Amino acid sequence: MERRLLQIVVALAGLFALIVGFFGAAFGATFLNLSFSPAVDSYIRFLFGIILAIGLVLLASVPHIERHGPRFTVLTVILVIGGIARLFGVIGFGVPTQGVLVGLTMELIVAPLVWLWQRRIAHQCARAVID
Repeated sequence: MERRLLQIVVALAGLFALIVGFFGAAFGATFLNLSFSPAVDSYIRFLFGIILAIGLVLLASVPHIERHGPRFTVLTVILVIGGIARLFGVIGFGVPTQGVLVGLTMELIVAPLVWLWQRRIAHQCARAVID
């Protein structure tokens, strides 16, 4: 049951990242209501493309979630480092939007907790095979 719940949580997170990433990559700076600059637009599209890719990787991990510890570790490291960088911006310049707070929460709290949960499920499944 716990494994199934983790699969649902990861699937929802993956779908969220996929949708947000798609729209951000498709609409660039206008998706965030930012003034248009070709350099800023390009950078925003690239970053949203990464979010889209993270969503795809999460969704691909759902069926055999217990087997993808290294995948979850890499994604978590990427998200935490990005969250730390975002936190520096918040400390230096303030909180620009509620979306930034949601991002920080996902990157610095939710992602590490999901990583720990995935590790727990992986260990439970490994023990079940041994027993």
